[in-house]
Amino acid sequence: MERKSTPNLNWSQSVKHSPENIIKFATRLAITSDLYRGIIEKRLTAHDLTPAQLAALTHLARRAMPLRVSDIARAIDVGQPAVTKMLIKFERAGWVTLSGSKQDGRVKEASLTRDGGMHLQKVHRSLMPELPSFLDNWSEEQLHHMTDELKSLSNFLETVQKLDVKA
Repeated sequence: MERKSTPNLNWSQSVKHSPENIIKFATRLAITSDLYRGIIEKRLTAHDLTPAQLAALTHLARRAMPLRVSDIARAIDVGQPAVTKMLIKFERAGWVTLSGSKQDGRVKEASLTRDGGMHLQKVHRSLMPELPSFLDNWSEEQLHHMTDELKSLSNFLETVQKLDVKA
C-alpha cells in the first residue's frame, strides 16, 4: 500500500507551540515508541505472536463486535491475505470465530472469543510485568490523565493514518 505524505504546514502560522518544542515532543515520542516496540517484539516471541497478530487481536477486543477481514487489515495496516492467515491461526487456537457476513456470505467476519479475550489479557500482562511497579509512583489522577492524553494522541494518529491512506 503506497502512502503519500501529508502536506507541509508552516508551523509558525499553524500552531501555538514553538517548532523546537514540537520537535522535542516528536523526538521523545519516536524514542519511546521505538523502545516500547523493541521490547514488545522480543517478548511476543514467547507467545508465538508477531506485533501485527497482537494488533489484530487487540483491535478485535477493542471493537467488541464482528469485523470484516478487510476492516481489520485496514485498521492494523497489514495486507488482507496476511490477516486472513492470522485469523485462521487464531480460529484454530480458539481465539476467534470466523463466519460469513449476514449482509454477504462471501465476506468473512471475525469475532474474538472468550478464550481469545482471556489469552489477550494474559499476553498483555506478560509483555510488561515491570509496569505496575513503575506506575506505583503515580497517583490515580496522574495515571488517568496520562491515559487520557495517550488516547487523544492515538486518536490523532489514527486520523493522520486515515488521511495518508486516502491520499
